[in-house]
Amino acid sequence: MEWFDRVKELKKQAHINTKELAEISGVPLGTLNKLLSGQTDKPKYDTLEKIAAALKTTVGYLSDGEGGDTALIAEKFGKLDKKGREAVLKAADRELERMEAEARRAASDIGLKRKIFIYDTPVSAGCGSFLESPHSSAISLEVNEVTDRADYAVRVSGDSMEPRYFDGDIVIVESCGDVPVGKVGIFLYNGESYIKKFGGDRLRSVNPKYSDIVFKENDDIRCLGLVLGTISKA
Repeated sequence: MEWFDRVKELKKQAHINTKELAEISGVPLGTLNKLLSGQTDKPKYDTLEKIAAALKTTVGYLSDGEGGDTALIAEKFGKLDKKGREAVLKAADRELERMEAEARRAASDIGLKRKIFIYDTPVSAGCGSFLESPHSSAISLEVNEVTDRADYAVRVSGDSMEPRYFDGDIVIVESCGDVPVGKVGIFLYNGESYIKKFGGDRLRSVNPKYSDIVFKENDDIRCLGLVLGTISKA
């Protein structure tokens, strides 16, 4: 049984559908659909954690069907005082960092690849385009510290982000609901999609010939993700 089969089984037991699981876990519905259909080969660990927490189980159970010593560990952890819990959490953080570093080195050594989806509809670096196409195709990425965070890719259309991003560039994006001021993200503004720098109360271009898009009171502005970088050009 694959991990996503266990998720489906637990969903059935909990009497919830995928949309409800997305709401409870905080994992985007589109990401969940791709994971549970097997379109995405390698779910990120923090995504599995969110799904496991929402289904009141463990990552270990989703991964291999075994509960392991989770209950015993939880029982012992619950008996510790504040100082003891802090020590255990610090030790756990160190071990997780070690494992992640080893995984990155192993991926680099064997040239491991992962697949993400690129939307057929370009994202605008100009006057705006609508990023709602359900059509996408898979592209392969060499696994590294940056590409491992990527959830999807889009093609840039226009010159408003030159010389940082050019027309035809393919950028990889980490799904998130907001980005820090000064960072480049993918935004849906009044139904049109843009790749822009977030300015707090506006969207900024890199190319000086383009004016800022200043938010007005009734505007609908949503962040679709943080741009991690460019992987190729058309």
